[in-house]
Amino acid sequence: MGFKDELKREVRNAVKDVEKEAHQTWKIDYKGHGIEITHQLKEEHLIIDGITVDMNKRKTVFSHIMPYSKLSGTLDLGDGVMHKIFVKLGGYIRFNCIVKIDNDTVLDHSLKLDFLPWNHKDKIVPFIQQQIETHSKIVDDHLPDDEYVYDENHPRMAAGLSDLIVDDIPTPFYVKKLLKLFKKQLNHPTNRTRKATYGEIITDHIASYRDDFIERFQQAEWDEALVQQEALWLLEHSAHREVVKFSIIVLGCTNCEQYKELLYTLGMHEEFTSYVTFALKNGTKEANQHIWQLAQSVHGWGKIAAIEQLEATTPEIKRWLLTMGCENNIPSEYVAYICAIKGELAIALYEETISKELYDGIGLIIQTLLNGDVEHDIEDYLFENAVLFRFVNHARIHCITLEDIYPLMIISEYVNDEEIWEEKLEDEWKQQERASIQQAIQPYINDPKWSKLTTLTQS
Repeated sequence: MGFKDELKREVRNAVKDVEKEAHQTWKIDYKGHGIEITHQLKEEHLIIDGITVDMNKRKTVFSHIMPYSKLSGTLDLGDGVMHKIFVKLGGYIRFNCIVKIDNDTVLDHSLKLDFLPWNHKDKIVPFIQQQIETHSKIVDDHLPDDEYVYDENHPRMAAGLSDLIVDDIPTPFYVKKLLKLFKKQLNHPTNRTRKATYGEIITDHIASYRDDFIERFQQAEWDEALVQQEALWLLEHSAHREVVKFSIIVLGCTNCEQYKELLYTLGMHEEFTSYVTFALKNGTKEANQHIWQLAQSVHGWGKIAAIEQLEATTPEIKRWLLTMGCENNIPSEYVAYICAIKGELAIALYEETISKELYDGIGLIIQTLLNGDVEHDIEDYLFENAVLFRFVNHARIHCITLEDIYPLMIISEYVNDEEIWEEKLEDEWKQQERASIQQAIQPYINDPKWSKLTTLTQS
């Protein structure tokens, strides 16, 4: 995306903020009659007893160069006199709404326009908490700030994906500046200092400076109580996802044991899972159990992030990695090798018999490793541990349906692909292993029952 498109988005978002700040409503109950004044960026209305009696419209936002605007109408109190209503709106430093009825002031309200970046927007943390309280899971992974993040040039992405493809070249001196602003916020927690920190956070993606920030932050050794206080304040007020991520990272750089449940709740949304796993591992006790629970609760990029941080310390976790680790909404090639290594797939296949669930899970991992674009040298892993041969051996019990034969077909295609094996002609050991697999697998491939099952399925 070019500079013009990026600038266009920034201007659009700035206008949205101004529109939300400018949107104000005043209501008056005057002698049994309802008077309502509404002000928006491009229009104002005077409404009496539910009927609009006057309005102003502007063609552009630049019309606000004129400091004041006026509205007027009449009010029938049933006394035979038409009472005049005058409304004056506007101001330079403060926004004023003055309402007079027959020259008597009935409302004189002055409002300071702070343009705080978190004001007039839905907050992200309560949005997530409400879903978890209602459904015990995230049922809608949209976030309240989607309108600021996505547009015609920025199509919506799956939660958690954007951080994986963001430009990882940090803005020069950005972390140093951000830490300086946060230090001022810690020492003087006011709207002014918080606004400065908040505004700086939302100008960049934390994924591009995360590691540098963590290293420098931990070196700072600031008062932990103050750090947690301001991180929680930012979380409570955050209407932008980058502020949530920043706050989670900051909490994770402290002893955040007492906030474990809050962090876990935020981690249920896959936009934040990778940040929560860091915070749990770095700042809480027995974090691995919570990370495992997270891995079982999410089904996209968050699951991959959780599995990457998960330590397979128990047989239950290892079995889950092999049976359910690759069951995901995201293509399994991103996590298949990790599940195989952490779940000790090769050792599991050494058992004389394995369960059908384990057979299916390992079958998915194997076909992913052979089919997918996996960033590992999987051939040495598969052959040195006799993974393929041992898996075929277990097929004698579990290969019953068409779904069961599919991993064997993938293995057969692989070991019979002459183009692949032409490069390994001099590798006598692998050639012997290949021949053993071919011999073991061929009876399954040649079994005529598969053609019968295919015919029945099609009919």
